Amino acid sequence: MEKQALAALESAANIILAPPNLVSNEQRHNAEGVFLGFRKSKCPYAVCRQILETSNSDYVKFEAAEVLKCALIREWTFLQESDILSLRQYLLHYIISRDIPAFVQDKLLQVLAIMVKRGSVEDFGQDRGNILNDVEALFINGDSAKQILGCKLITNLMQEYAITVKSTDVGLSWEVHYKAKMNFEAVDLKRIFQFCVQVISEIIKSDTPFGDNVNNLLKHLLTIIESILSWGFMASSLPKKLIGLYEMVQRADHAPSLRLGMQWKSIMFAPQFLPLMFQIYWKVRDNDQLSHHAMTCLVQLASLNGGIMAEHTDKMLYIGAFMENFLKLITSVTIKSKESLGISQITKNIHLHFVHDVIALPKALQESYIDDLTRLTCCFIEGAATEEVDCDEKCYMDSFEIMLESWALLIQEYRQVTNDFLGQAATCIFNTYLKCHLSSPDGSRKQGTDLEVEEIEDDEDNDRTKFKDQLQTIGLFGRIVPDQALPILYKLLEDRTNKLRSHLHTMQSQAMSINDSVTLDNIFEDIHWTVLIAGHTLCMDSDGETPTIPSDLMRYSMDMNAKGLTNLDESLKVMASVQQLGNDAECSPLCDHAVRIFADVLKLCAIESSAAEVKLGHFMSPEVSCTLMWFLKRWSLSYLLPTESFYQEISPVLIGALGKDTEGANFVMNFVLAKIQSNICYYNSEPILLRDTVELFSDVVGIKSKSLYIVKTEGLWNLINLQSKLQAGMLPVNIRRGLYKGFVLAGTALKKDDEAVQYYDQILKPVQQRFKGVLCQENFNRIYQQDNIQKEIQDLLECFIGISKGATMGTVVILFKFLGPILSELPVLLNMYHNYQVIVQMILDLFGQCAKNVLCYLSVADSNQLYETTYNVVQVYAKCNQNRFSTEALNEEGNFQDLCLVMDLLTYILSKDCLDLNPLINQEEPTVAASDVALYGLRFIMPLMTLDLLKYPALCHQYYGLLTLINDIYPEKVCALPEDMLRKLLTSVEIGLTQFTADVAQPCLDFVAGLATHIFKHSMKQSAAYQALMPFLKLIMDLTLSQQICTDMVATASLCIYTLICCYSEQYQMLVQNMIQMQTDPAVAERLATEFNRLMANVPLTCDRHKLKFRDQFDKFICNVHGFLLVK
Repeated sequence: MEKQALAALESAANIILAPPNLVSNEQRHNAEGVFLGFRKSKCPYAVCRQILETSNSDYVKFEAAEVLKCALIREWTFLQESDILSLRQYLLHYIISRDIPAFVQDKLLQVLAIMVKRGSVEDFGQDRGNILNDVEALFINGDSAKQILGCKLITNLMQEYAITVKSTDVGLSWEVHYKAKMNFEAVDLKRIFQFCVQVISEIIKSDTPFGDNVNNLLKHLLTIIESILSWGFMASSLPKKLIGLYEMVQRADHAPSLRLGMQWKSIMFAPQFLPLMFQIYWKVRDNDQLSHHAMTCLVQLASLNGGIMAEHTDKMLYIGAFMENFLKLITSVTIKSKESLGISQITKNIHLHFVHDVIALPKALQESYIDDLTRLTCCFIEGAATEEVDCDEKCYMDSFEIMLESWALLIQEYRQVTNDFLGQAATCIFNTYLKCHLSSPDGSRKQGTDLEVEEIEDDEDNDRTKFKDQLQTIGLFGRIVPDQALPILYKLLEDRTNKLRSHLHTMQSQAMSINDSVTLDNIFEDIHWTVLIAGHTLCMDSDGETPTIPSDLMRYSMDMNAKGLTNLDESLKVMASVQQLGNDAECSPLCDHAVRIFADVLKLCAIESSAAEVKLGHFMSPEVSCTLMWFLKRWSLSYLLPTESFYQEISPVLIGALGKDTEGANFVMNFVLAKIQSNICYYNSEPILLRDTVELFSDVVGIKSKSLYIVKTEGLWNLINLQSKLQAGMLPVNIRRGLYKGFVLAGTALKKDDEAVQYYDQILKPVQQRFKGVLCQENFNRIYQQDNIQKEIQDLLECFIGISKGATMGTVVILFKFLGPILSELPVLLNMYHNYQVIVQMILDLFGQCAKNVLCYLSVADSNQLYETTYNVVQVYAKCNQNRFSTEALNEEGNFQDLCLVMDLLTYILSKDCLDLNPLINQEEPTVAASDVALYGLRFIMPLMTLDLLKYPALCHQYYGLLTLINDIYPEKVCALPEDMLRKLLTSVEIGLTQFTADVAQPCLDFVAGLATHIFKHSMKQSAAYQALMPFLKLIMDLTLSQQICTDMVATASLCIYTLICCYSEQYQMLVQNMIQMQTDPAVAERLATEFNRLMANVPLTCDRHKLKFRDQFDKFICNVHGFLLVK
């Protein structure tokens, strides 16, 4: 290399590294150009060696190492074996013998590791074995610096072999990568592990503290061992997609379990191995830089599974030895906050992989383990409570949550055998958790004036969402010991209720002091947490399932009744007394415990309503109010009017107090409905509380077995009469629609047509009359902009949306007779209010809800009516918004919510042709198809979808999702679009492929593949669609070859390319010839031609199952050509 060229590189490096104030942008740009040109050098091996030997710039040396790496990947198949061996030996000698900066050394080590891996494909790891011999020699003969260098080389080797699915950047196909990885695992990974463990075992024989050099070496050795124990061992029979999913999980927060084969048995089951690994942790426990790695090793060892555990005897010996060492650790020290995560993860892994074996261990060992697990859990609960107030770090909180996951696994296993081990542990953990959430003197929660009381603003921060998983497991503990948990809960509720009532009584006659305020806040917080815990103890989460009474509590109620400790009459008396607010008498001890807790909650609801009536509602806690509504919903769904056929046995107290046709059930339904009414009247400024209130109402009436009784109650009609008297705009957004959804759902239980018609007339006619009354005013065109008129319109639209959301197959005929005429009036209304975004969005939302919830049940005639009205609405919307998005400041995503609603509407409209649930046989042919409506709407929407608009993610995803859905269902209608519209549509697809990320490119590729498939199968070479789609063959090929399509998308892109090749085989041949002729290097041109021939070998262009073979060959094609082909 000429000195002048080296000087140019060093000068460019100095410019790049110079401070910004000393060089201009142009100088820096020119310097970057020098290195970019250097990176494109062909056969740069001699030049790079010269740079490494003579350059004085470390940055230039680093660039030389990068150039070496790229050239080796690109030109590996062109290199002679002797040249590769010479370069490898030179680099190893250079790294060992030269004092170079760490960043240069690391890059050269990576180059060396890549060479070893590429070489191992041909020699099956022979050269790699020689490298490892050299590393072992460094440990025997070298100083600590050489030993650390050996560790770095091993780490780089492991890094290259660890990756599989993503490893296409070193010029190997996935299959070859995977075979190389399997060979490395079988031949050398175990050897590396044994060697590192042996070296550490010698080091820890010395006394602590270790010197800095030893600590540094230990860190590298522990990192290697940790990497091996966290290695992704996979079965060779797994397909690539499953391995990709496995790796995705592996890259998540936790490492994969340690899944080893029989060849590891001699190491893992050696008597001295586990004691050694725990001893290593003991030695480095106080060193934060080392302890984490050592702890991770123990965590992984707790997850040992796979073929190595084929013999049950071996498994029992291993878990027994592990448990003994683990218990020795946790009983000998006070667990630090940072190591608590590792300790909890160890217990979780034990329970995941050895839970069947834990219950087979000697009884003394089991008891010791359960005791220590209980102690640790309680310790973590207390630590988490402290962190919540004092610390930013949440180590104890995370550890506690992991520990609860561990307990859930253990409880499930133990309860199949015996409950003896769990009672004391459950009581201790339940009580500790409760104590940490209560104020003194009953609890240890921090209290005082520094405790801020925050308003509830959304779901993310409220406690029942934030601590949902914790509360579920604590509730499980409570159900294990209901005789302990339920009395504690009702005593706490009754005590705090009496204190609250006393405070409210005092506040009626005198002003509240600061101390009173703090005390009241603590009472509310206690009530809030007690109700939360009670709700999770008495009821289980039932997402997607029918809510039922937990079997533990059903059995407990029956046992208590059988023993004469509870009876039905006393339970009913306690329920009936909830409205006697002035009565301080204690509840009857013969009341069923679950009913007693429920009655305590009802009493709190009564106090809250009473406070609001006497103008003290502002002192009540919105958070507690929301929690009470949540509890009532859970309780009502599980306990109120239970379906007896769901249970093998049922408590006479529960069924007698809350079953069908009982006074208790009728009382509870009316009480709950009265509470809903009270909240709407007195707390209409609390949107979150009203949302929870309306959810309680709509969820309960949504169950037919309950709505059959609710529809006949006085409380429901009181609620209906109340809402009809409320002024427009009095309720927060979405509350009115929730109420009307509930009213509509309640009517689904009426089986007789005349009863249903009469009921819905009473619900719907007043709204219909209000709507006509507003629109039929003679001066409506002049007053429609007035605030009171706008509020009335918004309120009515809220009602209509709620009605549409409550539609079911049995009620849709009645409801559409009401909704149909109203929908037909809305295009005119939309035109009038097109500048009022709230009303526009509500009209679009109403149509979307009708298309989503009503359309699938409609007859052909009614469907046509909805289609035509939707036509008109979309047309009016497009006309009124042609210039809006080009002139309006593109600064808020909320500005385009209405456009999202239009696309939702079109998507829901399409569903009719896929899912028609109309119970009547269609005797008439539809005059309009859902696809016609969607395409018609798309014609108006497409001109609005500018590139600036598509930069908003939600809008972009909806738009391309809609295009793909239309194309999937009706490709023939997409092909038949007017040429101008088809061109615009395909232009937007091209933008999706070239301007956005993979989640947008995916539906665009699906769109192109679907359209090309239709064109091929129907021989549409003369169509406009055939000509319009043709450029996509070159576009997608270029995007894939230039790596502008990410690795995850290559499989999808290959299927799309295959379909396009089937359509345009002649154009494909021309494209290939052009790409080959563009190559200036004959060797590259010849190799490219060979790869294209291999790509299409034995792949018929039939656009069917052969596309899978093409996909596999394309994967190899991409790997082979990426190294030497540059597509601009």
